[in-house]
Amino acid sequence: MALEFLGGLFGRRNQLPTDQVTRIPRRAKKAAAVATAGMKDTLTKISALPGIADVGETKRLPRGFFALVDEFLAHVDDYHAAVRSQLPDVSDDVVRPGEPGGDGPCHTAPLGVSTIEALAIYRHVRPWRDFQSIAQRLGELGEQQFKDIQEGHAGKDPEKIRLGSRAVREGRVRYAQRMQPCPFLDPKKGKCRVWEHRPVSCRMHHPLGDAATHRPNHEGYPQAAQVKNIRLPVKIQVELQQLDKRLMLQVSPFMFAGTLQLLQLSEGQMLQEVGEAPQRMQQDGQVVQKANRNVKHAAKFKKKKKKRKK
Repeated sequence: MALEFLGGLFGRRNQLPTDQVTRIPRRAKKAAAVATAGMKDTLTKISALPGIADVGETKRLPRGFFALVDEFLAHVDDYHAAVRSQLPDVSDDVVRPGEPGGDGPCHTAPLGVSTIEALAIYRHVRPWRDFQSIAQRLGELGEQQFKDIQEGHAGKDPEKIRLGSRAVREGRVRYAQRMQPCPFLDPKKGKCRVWEHRPVSCRMHHPLGDAATHRPNHEGYPQAAQVKNIRLPVKIQVELQQLDKRLMLQVSPFMFAGTLQLLQLSEGQMLQEVGEAPQRMQQDGQVVQKANRNVKHAAKFKKKKKKRKK
């Protein structure tokens, strides 16, 4: 224990930029008080939804669940905007992870993803036509990340690794330096495909200075990367942890693994709310897409042509 403590104390330089702690001044907390109250109120509403603790058995979310998650994330964005306005080094035009030109941090795997965030992401990505290939990629990267973490683990049981341990911290740095982009990043556009549903661990991260220093293949990475991480208030983090326990799904805080766990929980289906019509699935496991009625060969255009001929 003593050696692990000393290693954590003197080894902090070898940590990801997203793990650096930014002190939030009191004036910023006051400026964000309304957003903080909004986050707390929304989490209370989610926790009070009927059947919220039965999702593991019913495979259905309570009615209104995803709308409340969107409401919570909107309050999170308001909180970050209010805090940013009080930080002299951070402006609204900072290129954030997932925006064109800001894909450097997108080579790290998000950690600390809550269950409600994972559920919203899974619901968003499950209908994608390329979901099968993305799920395969999530599995490959998740396995590689676990191997990188195990490499530095000195304990007897390779499965029992503390999230705050040196092995996890340095393993995540090793993984980032492999330069494997997030499967949810569009490589052509350089944009995050789950932007509206991206986790708080991505939303809070504000890279500063030269964008090149935030790419894990930079010679000065991670020490050279200057950042501001606008973490949620502690009481909101506690509320999220309590909600995780109430849901009783035991979803991994690693986003890649968590998404695959929800795929397994849902048995490959969509996770829908109570009262929603079930999504039709094809034999290959893909969600049946709605027909595009605006293409030239659509039936409505054929009818118009027939009328013109008559």
